Amino acid sequence: MMDSSTDARRWQHWGGGGLIAAAILQALGLVGYYLTSVRMPAVALPIAEGFALLSATALLLATFPLALGTTRSNGIVGASVTGRVGLIATGVFVMLARVTMLLFFSAGFPLVGTLAAAVDVFEGVAAVAALVASVVIWRQAIATGIARWSLFASVVTTIVAELLSGYSSTISWTLAGLSIAALAFAGLSYLRNRQ
Repeated sequence: MMDSSTDARRWQHWGGGGLIAAAILQALGLVGYYLTSVRMPAVALPIAEGFALLSATALLLATFPLALGTTRSNGIVGASVTGRVGLIATGVFVMLARVTMLLFFSAGFPLVGTLAAAVDVFEGVAAVAALVASVVIWRQAIATGIARWSLFASVVTTIVAELLSGYSSTISWTLAGLSIAALAFAGLSYLRNRQ
């Protein structure tokens, strides 16, 4: 049987570990996308999309312990319903964006525009939900030190990467890598958080 201090830190272990897993899978997907753009598109694209879907799944699963905690704790957002909804909505809408991207690559021409717009909407909602959740995390101060603001840094980095992704391939790849590193950093800061 676990004592309450060990049980209360499950959000740190499962949530932080899930964010790190999502970042690693996203990095593998990024390598696949790079290979798609320069070398072998027919082989690398399905692999890249597979890793992206696995990354979204890991992110979605990580949001639950972060938002809900366990029976003896409330997770990283405390009892805040807004924070809980923000975290879980982030995971859900990232997953919806990834599934829609899979449909995008297999859809016929008439649906491509609609699916592309849906991906943009899902990613936008996920970004807003993540911003809201990161502000709640900061305000609740359950996480301490770097862990208190690390998700906010990750979200801002990801938003900037998305907004600037069309300017040049060098900027796009660099910002995508920074976005992944920021997500891994957030996960690591949760794992290392001292209560």
